[in-house]
Amino acid sequence: MSHSRSGLSAVLILLLLAPGLYGQATVSPADSADLVEDARESQTDFERFRESRIPVRAETRQGGCDERIGRICIWFGGEGEEDFPPEPPETAVARNDLIGELSSISNRTKDPWVFGQLIHYMVESGGLGEAERVARACDLADRWWCSALLGYVLHLDERFVEAEVAFREAAAGAPPEEEERWRSPRFIFTNDGVDDFSRADATERARLWDVFWRFSDPLFMLEGNDRLTEHYARLVVARNREEAENPYSMEWGEDLEESLVRYGRQIGWSRVIRSPVGIGALGQNRSTVGHHHPRSRGYLFPEQFLEAPADIGPESWITTPREARAWYAAPYAPDFRGLETQVARFRRGDEMLVVGAYRPSPPERDPFADRAPVRAEPQRANPFASRSGFGLPADPSPQAEAETGVEGPVQAAFFLVPESADGEVISVGGTDQQGVFTLRAPTGRYVSSMEVLEPEAQRAWRARQGVNQTPMIRGIVTLSDLMILREDAPLPADLDEAIPLARPNVRIRADERFTVAWEVYGLGVDQEVQVTLGFTEGRPGFLQRVGEFLGVVEPENPVEVTFGDAGSDQVETLFRAVALQLPNLDPGEYTLHLRLDLPGREPSINSRPIVVTP
Repeated sequence: MSHSRSGLSAVLILLLLAPGLYGQATVSPADSADLVEDARESQTDFERFRESRIPVRAETRQGGCDERIGRICIWFGGEGEEDFPPEPPETAVARNDLIGELSSISNRTKDPWVFGQLIHYMVESGGLGEAERVARACDLADRWWCSALLGYVLHLDERFVEAEVAFREAAAGAPPEEEERWRSPRFIFTNDGVDDFSRADATERARLWDVFWRFSDPLFMLEGNDRLTEHYARLVVARNREEAENPYSMEWGEDLEESLVRYGRQIGWSRVIRSPVGIGALGQNRSTVGHHHPRSRGYLFPEQFLEAPADIGPESWITTPREARAWYAAPYAPDFRGLETQVARFRRGDEMLVVGAYRPSPPERDPFADRAPVRAEPQRANPFASRSGFGLPADPSPQAEAETGVEGPVQAAFFLVPESADGEVISVGGTDQQGVFTLRAPTGRYVSSMEVLEPEAQRAWRARQGVNQTPMIRGIVTLSDLMILREDAPLPADLDEAIPLARPNVRIRADERFTVAWEVYGLGVDQEVQVTLGFTEGRPGFLQRVGEFLGVVEPENPVEVTFGDAGSDQVETLFRAVALQLPNLDPGEYTLHLRLDLPGREPSINSRPIVVTP
């Protein structure tokens, strides 16, 4: 909505700035100080005028704060975040007057505060093109601040690669205290996380900072890391607000900075009036309310896995506002949903073959599916390379398409991103709404990311998890992951036949007959082994699951089936597929286990969480 109200403003900016674009007048230090003071007074007058023109309405929200940060009361409004009045025309006119004055003063005295305010209000008016031109012409002595302001404009223009370059230049050239601020997880980590980060040496802090932002990127398939540039953009706004009046009419403090860094810029303003019990009309309290994007989510990588990202479980760390420490709405896909996936690893010599089946979550299984559609925008260039791997076609039937909620063309991709920054990112892409991807990668530690983007609807799906595999030790029998095949899939003879049949999720009906496939490595010729398949209830931690299955912990409702098997008479890799009928299990979460018992050796165990549906 802000863009639709800004066309006239952008034209006015050009006219107002024109006189100050040519030639510069030199002023004395005393005159310069007076000019800066004039700019501060004008900025204060504008914000007070803006606040006075926001319509006042009675407070309708019930209950207290969902979160309190100092003086700031935060609640999660959902679609109510868009319930704010449009900006009055007189406010836009007053802002343009302020921009003209700031431009004139900035042309006469090179003051960082004045120039920062100029860029801030030009951006607020929607004049991104002119703001970029002015930022590129910046000739302040504080060159780092010029780069930061340019990065801010480029980020809002969704040119994330260029914005990241500008922001990194800013951080590298900033004074020590500012450089520390730009490379600190203050506010976005918990207090304990900040303390742990601060205790590390400089080299380790740089590594952790890189890991954190690498895996906080919303979509690897798009160029640039917009969540990183969003963070830096918020720091630019915070610095601009430090010594300036704001629409809250509150003195700037740490609470306002924290709420900005965690929750982002406001998309609009409203005012509410509260009448405390026992106080008459003169005691009524008016409060300014800042509104955030209603589809804001949490994308930041969990700080507890920074030391070992590949250990993170098969969960997407996109979280709802109530669960997230920091909010963000990706402009290219504010409608972000979970992606149903199944990822399985298989050994191929010194490499691992990673199979990823996917299907976008249908609306009824997504907590945000009932939100209103988002206005579509033209899609930006979106190349992504594939080093190895292949995509298998999805079921094109109308029923399959209806189950996903996808309405138009999509881009899909599967990534393996190494823990180490110097490792190679391996990816494969396609255009099927649902299907199966495979990747081959050197044995190691990675985070996998399955991604689907529907550009026209500004909608995306994503699922990530850690993927790691250690080198095989000769003489030790090991297992691949368990891979669940689609309902009524024929029993495959080998892994090549099984891969196209991989189920795009781990949801199994209570009455369903399904097939589980796996491989065994390191068995001797005709070596006998006992195979046990079983279920335990719930999704406990890995160690507890294994303990229950080994009999160390007594499960509440164990279900097992055991049979004998033997190694191949030709090769060390043994493929097996077994058709199962679920026992009488109530709907809910379970863990499917596979255990191999060999005489005189520790058993080999692998597990996969499943969901039993009615």
